[in-house]
Amino acid sequence: MGMKNNNKFIVDPVTEEMRKRARELGIRTVWERYKENHARSKDAPFQATCMTCQQGPCVDVKRTGVCGMNKDIIVAKNLVSETTIGASAHVGHGRRIANILKGVGEGSVTAYSIKEPEKLDRVYSGLGLSGAKTNEEKAVEVADAILDDISKLTGVPRMLVYRALEERRKLWEEKGILIDGGCPEIMEAMNRIAMGMDADMENLLLGACRLGLVDAYCGMYPATTIQDILLGVPKLIRIKTNLTVINPEEINVIVHGHIPALPDAVVSAAEEYNADPANSPKVNVVGMCCTGMEVLMRRGVNYAGDILQQELAIATGAIELVVVDIQCTQPAIVEAAKHFHTKVVTTDPMSKIEGAVHIEFDPERADEIGRELIKMAVDNYANRDQTKVYVPDHEPHDMIGGFSTEQLLEALDKVKPGDPVGALVDNIKNGNIRGVAAVIGCVTPRDEYGFRTVELLRELIKNNILVVLTGCVATVASYHDLLKPDPTYPGVGKTLAKVMDAIAKANGLEALPPCIFMGACVDNSRIEEVLNAVADYLKVRIDQLPVAGSAPEYIAEKAIPIGFWTVSLGIFTHLGDQPNVAASERVVKWLTDDVERIFGGKFYVEADPYKAAKKIIEVIEEKRRALGI
Repeated sequence: MGMKNNNKFIVDPVTEEMRKRARELGIRTVWERYKENHARSKDAPFQATCMTCQQGPCVDVKRTGVCGMNKDIIVAKNLVSETTIGASAHVGHGRRIANILKGVGEGSVTAYSIKEPEKLDRVYSGLGLSGAKTNEEKAVEVADAILDDISKLTGVPRMLVYRALEERRKLWEEKGILIDGGCPEIMEAMNRIAMGMDADMENLLLGACRLGLVDAYCGMYPATTIQDILLGVPKLIRIKTNLTVINPEEINVIVHGHIPALPDAVVSAAEEYNADPANSPKVNVVGMCCTGMEVLMRRGVNYAGDILQQELAIATGAIELVVVDIQCTQPAIVEAAKHFHTKVVTTDPMSKIEGAVHIEFDPERADEIGRELIKMAVDNYANRDQTKVYVPDHEPHDMIGGFSTEQLLEALDKVKPGDPVGALVDNIKNGNIRGVAAVIGCVTPRDEYGFRTVELLRELIKNNILVVLTGCVATVASYHDLLKPDPTYPGVGKTLAKVMDAIAKANGLEALPPCIFMGACVDNSRIEEVLNAVADYLKVRIDQLPVAGSAPEYIAEKAIPIGFWTVSLGIFTHLGDQPNVAASERVVKWLTDDVERIFGGKFYVEADPYKAAKKIIEVIEEKRRALGI
């Protein structure tokens, strides 16, 4: 599946070189597996297949399955199943980090502390809590409130009441998608798609919208909020990216996954080891996927790669240890590691891999486990075969990250003191910024590496669309210098560049990067915070704002509930790949048309980044005209 390459797209040479190296070593990477599997299953997305009960499986249903379920219902139920899995992933993340916060407050967890008491205070009052005298008491109450949001059988989550605008809450209640606790909602979603249950297409799809709210207010918001409180609110920071941050002269440790708690302890243990002059070589901790983005923003750890590059990092032969927590870790890394001395360590009981070492993370022993992992890496260095080490001779890329909501508002406040949201709104109203596009998600092996994402970003920024990023799309953006500050603002529209330059100068910076990196996948919650502030400032609904969302190369199930959340917020949402719904014209029509009449947002599917960018710009301009700006 490929698109016409209008600009002779240049693929990242480091990735290309390491793919070649992996082939020479006999390592099958994600690209080879993709080609092999899709040759066999290329028709599957256009088929309605149900695996629910033992009357089946009912494969490639044309009329109905054995039970009489038509293909529209089969496709809708399958989509709800995917959405449920995605929502559960982020809720699981939120639950884990909330338990750590509670332990910090109670004193049983000492490796972490309350680094952001001001944010704790805001969240404490925002959740409607009162009476606590100390930060520790507030931490316990906040944790308990979030854990209650996740588990309670009835009642709207406090986090939703705190974070969602009242207009949206009322609309969601009117349309029947206002949620109860996260886990009961996930349970009822599975109940909904059991044999003999929901066989109403729209009701099923509205159920998927409910799961989008679960993901946001019982998963992403709790995760981002608590990680900020415990590990620090991200501030502007400059780091290096790509596989060439792996240093063949040092002991290399990769932290990989999504929850930054243990990786934070690993980074601290590495700093402790490196502080001893007698220890040589030094330890080089590098990040991968969303865990890498978390320690990038808060600890200044260089970023080695995204979901597609994890085997390539191991193929350098210079990795002593890969420490993984949850999500986006491909089991194939264990097979790749067998070619070298590299050890893969899993740390979560829900995310083990056959052939890996398992050391379970216990927050009460975080410092101890961090030191144990660094010692394992140091000891393993002696087993490295230096003849197998191969790191491409390319300089890493520069990247600026750390644009939390707080950091963004702080930077805007320097432009218009006392009115930071007004600084953004003024430039949207006067047309310097035509609109805002949030581009999120993974990268896919379907096309040339990074093609869809990078070309979409280039088209948007040259047309004066402010682009904010979360997730692995930021990786390929950095490889094409779209996160590198450059005072000439290459490729950026004239008026957008003018705004960026004014913000940079007001903050004593040489320049801002062409795109704004806001964090890992759970940090999509930060984007809603900004949109809520703008909508409230203008006294309009979110669906009236000149904004759009895009996931040009999504892979994980988590992207599906995020998409339903953004559509339920009223946002036009572009997908680079159609979910597996093509077998049902009715489902496709509901997702791309009918749902807009309910919430004001809808899905739009287009693989070609140039066509997608054109449509996003058209939608933004339509919103501007409707607002009279």
